[in-house]
Amino acid sequence: MSKRNPIPVTIVSGFLGAGKTTLLNRILSSDHGLRMAVMVNDFGAINIDSQLIVSQTQTMVSLANGCICCTVESDLIEQLGRLLDDRANRPEYIVIEASGVSNPSKIANTLRYPQFREALAIDSILTVVDAEQFGQLDGTMAQLAMEQLDVADIIVVNKVDRVSREQIDALKARWLYPNARVLESQYGEVPLELVLGVGRFNAAWSFRPVTARPTPALVSEQSHDHGVIFDTWSFVSDRPLSLKALRKAIAALPNGIYRAKGVCQIAEAPGKRCILHLVGSRSEIKPEDSWEGRAPHTQLIVIGARGAVDAVELRSAFEACIAC
Repeated sequence: MSKRNPIPVTIVSGFLGAGKTTLLNRILSSDHGLRMAVMVNDFGAINIDSQLIVSQTQTMVSLANGCICCTVESDLIEQLGRLLDDRANRPEYIVIEASGVSNPSKIANTLRYPQFREALAIDSILTVVDAEQFGQLDGTMAQLAMEQLDVADIIVVNKVDRVSREQIDALKARWLYPNARVLESQYGEVPLELVLGVGRFNAAWSFRPVTARPTPALVSEQSHDHGVIFDTWSFVSDRPLSLKALRKAIAALPNGIYRAKGVCQIAEAPGKRCILHLVGSRSEIKPEDSWEGRAPHTQLIVIGARGAVDAVELRSAFEACIAC
């Protein structure tokens, strides 16, 4: 396999009819600037989902007539191998839409097989929930749906426009884990930066922060970039951070913080450019390469639900990570 940086992979999971394909179309229609491969699995002889995907410039791989996590796993392995071996059109990002009856943990395990371990990196596992129908599942279907939630980094509660606030709260109380990071959406509308790592963190500082309490004029200007629903906050420092303190700060972030990423100067890894990545409940901090003549620094972006991004508390928490 190539020694190039691993290709980030997002797994989109969710029970039948939750809105996975709608969400995927939102991703593909966004201005992400990536050469993306999309793998779509439908549990049947005809892959209807692949016909519903907006794909004009991306590579489309259809996996039909079985479940991606069991009967067509060999097909998944073969197709992934082909994508990695395609030197002319090797993707920069891969999105896998699992069938509504797939267990995403088995897909994740496939991506960790020896032949893929150095070539692919799971960026996130996103599980979509139908707010209107999910609570009506029972028996085997409910168990399968819970398995999909169990491994999710972020849970998207979709179709919230079809139910009352009380129904949404009841769904969260009954079905979702207390510490789960949850997004609410209509028609699969979620900010791209919460779904994709976008070039494996290289553009971590490209997101435009929004104020904690936008003025009425700003609200209308941000109607298309979710500024009314989500807040962002950035942190920059030219002093090294303590790895132990940074890990503690990341672990203590409130559940309303969905995403954090960026580059870090870590005191315990002198000369190394470290990457911080938090998506949902999963986080990592690891060295990637040298600074290559650039001045070492830390540059982070935090993205969270409206009201969950407390700039004063966050600054205090991250400044406390600066090594003495």
